[in-house]
Amino acid sequence: MADRALLHIDLNNFFASVEQIRDTSLKGKAIAVCGNAEERKGIVLAKSEEAKKFNVKTGDTIWLAQQKCPHIIIVQPKHDEYGKYSKLAQEIYYRFTDLIESFGIDECWLDVTPSRRLLGTGEEIAEKIRVTMKEELGLTVSIGVSWNKTFAKIGSDLKKPDAITVITRENYRDVIHPLPVSSMLFVGRKTVQLFEKLNIKTIGDLANFDPKLLAGFMGIMAHKLVKAARGDCDDQVTLYGHKEQVKSVGNGGTAKTDLTTMREVRHHTFPLVEKLTRRMRQKNVKGTTISASIRYFDLKWEGAQRSIHRPTSSAKTVFEEALKVIEEIWDKQKPIRAIRVAVCNLTGCEVMQMDVNDMEEDKISDIKDDIIIHEEDDDLNILDGSD
Repeated sequence: MADRALLHIDLNNFFASVEQIRDTSLKGKAIAVCGNAEERKGIVLAKSEEAKKFNVKTGDTIWLAQQKCPHIIIVQPKHDEYGKYSKLAQEIYYRFTDLIESFGIDECWLDVTPSRRLLGTGEEIAEKIRVTMKEELGLTVSIGVSWNKTFAKIGSDLKKPDAITVITRENYRDVIHPLPVSSMLFVGRKTVQLFEKLNIKTIGDLANFDPKLLAGFMGIMAHKLVKAARGDCDDQVTLYGHKEQVKSVGNGGTAKTDLTTMREVRHHTFPLVEKLTRRMRQKNVKGTTISASIRYFDLKWEGAQRSIHRPTSSAKTVFEEALKVIEEIWDKQKPIRAIRVAVCNLTGCEVMQMDVNDMEEDKISDIKDDIIIHEEDDDLNILDGSD
């Protein structure tokens, strides 16, 4: 049986690209889409290709971006517009297949296996999509083509912008295996630190590692990661419009001033938890895992989680457990800039579909990381998993 043809499509510099389409005076200029500096969310959410040449990165503060590129133009985000263009892009994908799975506002997997009889090979279909996106929406895309979702995703990351990368059973050892293991989905900072201790530096190292031995260090996720590194994963692409169950409810916020004492942390955290648990009760869900993440003044995140015996949506319980996590992970020498609390392992979940307007630029809300980072004040998100 012939291999499947899966595509992973990444809209290049999505927020910045939409801004340049909407305002043609911004074309060819270094721009950065940034959060509200007055609310202490002034970080780069997206940047144009011209800004990238000055090493402006997603997550940079506005001040740092301006230091790197003094002539950079700062643009406030317009999420409604990004949602509109994301849906327009998906309508184009739908011309080629109804097997479309969103991965953030600017990324999708497509299974075009059934379409090959009429539309050509996976690479030929990818090229048709690439051309159509540019002609009709003015957006460029990077597309990875492979027989599995993991390699297709990696492929779309390898060449940017406006490019197609094909990864086959014949070339994947040469293309994929030399890459750093951090290139893989769901391998975040903490997992990389563990892998370094085990001398797992590349995807090839992971592919050749004994999954049973690795499971002793990281549990069942070890088998999934090793299979993915070997290209043995057979995850399906969901049907367009498919509804997922809520797997995590979270709420986070940036403090008006840096937090330096537990008293200040308590005052900042309780309203977050109160709103989080109120929304849990509205959705009729309870959870047994409470996670907390803190962001320091230098924009670095730390996070951990605790499990409890009985599912809860109690603000008191979630608050107390979240504070225990924060106490454990907080380096008291560093002021806290932002806090996020989430409840996972839910029961009684309502089925919902994530709205495209609830998603952030992938580098800010990056599901591959060990810590799920959000700049929004509150969110209800579907998380595919983390360590």
